[in-house]
Amino acid sequence: MATRKPELPELQSVDSNNLPWEATPSPMAQVKVLMFRDDVLVRLHRFEPGVYEIPHQHGFWQLRYILEGEFILNNQKFGPGTLVDFPEKTIYEIQSKTGGSWLSFQLKGPTTGIAPSDPYGFTYDFHKNRDPESRRMKDTQAPQA
Repeated sequence: MATRKPELPELQSVDSNNLPWEATPSPMAQVKVLMFRDDVLVRLHRFEPGVYEIPHQHGFWQLRYILEGEFILNNQKFGPGTLVDFPEKTIYEIQSKTGGSWLSFQLKGPTTGIAPSDPYGFTYDFHKNRDPESRRMKDTQAPQA
């Protein structure tokens, strides 16, 4: 007796090569929004050399998979092939002398219930240092090896 193959649904996809790089609150970082639905945000980020993001936190959970470059996150060095976990409400800062890129996943916080709400980050209030020069690493802010 022959078995019938099930109907296979068409899968949704996005080709990041066809998406423009878009602005973020940092003039030294851009994003491509790959998906934003069901309390999940997936973005491709690229950072210029010398980027510095002030310490801040979010109520949602984040995962970052580093594709290229070297990043100093909370005084820890991470490079390509590394997945970094940011539980919700974790204070963190971003520094990179080399610049680089990562794939980020933002998800509803398992304990806070807070989901990402802004795919570009303009509504998140960093409270200070919004001028472009504050987003560039200074010699005094250089990460320790």
